Amino acid sequence: MNQLLNDWLTGIDGKTFDPSRACLLAAVGVFLFLSIWAVVHLKQTWSAQDFGIGLGAILAGGGAGVALKSKTEPKVSNQEDT
Repeated sequence: MNQLLNDWLTGIDGKTFDPSRACLLAAVGVFLFLSIWAVVHLKQTWSAQDFGIGLGAILAGGGAGVALKSKTEPKVSNQEDT
């Protein structure tokens, strides 16, 4: 589980913390929480279309942010230590 979170929250080198990935993860978590809260606690109707459009917008925006940030990532060498 720690390795999975590390992969989600760090850049291509696996060591550099990436705030844009952390914000994307937080945005998806808040979106899911609020969607469940609206249905369970507030007794609102759930629309699969509205849910899909909202989640798609968050993922598209987050993906675009990560893609734009990727140009500033440190280069990873593919050379093995001998």
